Amino acid sequence: MAKRKNWFSLFFTNYLGVLNDNFLKTLACFICIAWVGKENESMVVTLASAALVIPYLLFSPLAGRLAKIYKKRKIVVWAKFAEMLIMLVAAAGFLVHSTSLVLGSILLMGLQSALFSPSKYGLIRDIGGEEGISFGSGAMEMFAFVGILTGTLMAAFLSESAGIPVLCAILFGVALFGWLSSLTIRANESEPLKESHETLNPLKFVKDMFSRAKAFKGLNLIVVGLATFWFIGSMIQMVLIVYCRSDLGMSDSETGIVMSLAAIGIGAGCYLAGVLSRHDVELGLVPCGGITTGLMLLAIFIFDAGGVFFAVLVFFAAFFSGMFKVPLDAWIQANVKGRELGDMLAYSNLITFLFMLFASGCFGAINMFFDSRIVFIFLAVLTFAITFILFVRVVEVRERFRKLRIVKFFYGSKV
Repeated sequence: MAKRKNWFSLFFTNYLGVLNDNFLKTLACFICIAWVGKENESMVVTLASAALVIPYLLFSPLAGRLAKIYKKRKIVVWAKFAEMLIMLVAAAGFLVHSTSLVLGSILLMGLQSALFSPSKYGLIRDIGGEEGISFGSGAMEMFAFVGILTGTLMAAFLSESAGIPVLCAILFGVALFGWLSSLTIRANESEPLKESHETLNPLKFVKDMFSRAKAFKGLNLIVVGLATFWFIGSMIQMVLIVYCRSDLGMSDSETGIVMSLAAIGIGAGCYLAGVLSRHDVELGLVPCGGITTGLMLLAIFIFDAGGVFFAVLVFFAAFFSGMFKVPLDAWIQANVKGRELGDMLAYSNLITFLFMLFASGCFGAINMFFDSRIVFIFLAVLTFAITFILFVRVVEVRERFRKLRIVKFFYGSKV
């Protein structure tokens, strides 16, 4: 019972933080677009997405150091307290109709998220032990994507019906509850290091961590696999805002529903991957998730899907991408021991958000020269490519895939 309570405190704290991130970002996309005009729609979406990403590129080394020299729970508590102050900045931006101030608050939220991300994910093993890594990783991601769902839906519906003061009160209220929830987290942490000498220079940090990651066979490729997942997810989120409204003629509310289906799909896929893995790390799910995700994205492009068919394909693409992601997360947690995990999670975050920043640039470039529908075929090819690379280059992915019951049923020992 106590362990369940400890799990819930961590999951709920993360859920509320993700909710506020996405509520604020989606509100900015919908409301600020009305201030600056439809012709600047893609620019606002790109800037809002990039604002959450840039701090990870600059401050991930510092985040890794914090997770090593301080109690991770304490870092989470202070980060959640800072969120309340950031929401006051966002509220000021909305109240005075300042796009720059709203985007600045999103940048601050990105900084807050970057600084405590290795700590919150590092707490998974501290709470659940080695046997709880797969479940904890899957459930953590499920709650995170339910947070994306909630924040996106709230923004889509409330941006049309609620006044600015009400929206500001919600932003601050969610941050307040997130801080109170963080105070209830209990974890069995190892003692922090007295000091850490890792560089805070992002470029040198990546170079050093790339070399250190070579000691864990396959780790660098798994980090790239996770980064590619977030590249794809980031581009899907951006393209849905533009494609649903401009190409499919959907309202803000209908667009919010489709984006929410994507979040539900990823959350469900993450949770199922955690359950299917049981007490193990099931990398065999990675090819299954990757191939099926690619097929769903390919179908959207080939059939020029719209309406309910489009929404269904988006849901299943998201669902199978969740099954692709969780085993990669769990593998890092299971194979990197002690306080070194903080550095490796920070390294993974930095690479991930470098990819997400690149995704913002790719989305802007594709939208400038091509129809936004091209994004789906581009992402399908990318999904197939990273799945193939992981299958060929990471031995454990290939071996675990061959041992899956469904693979044995269809192919016997031939795979």
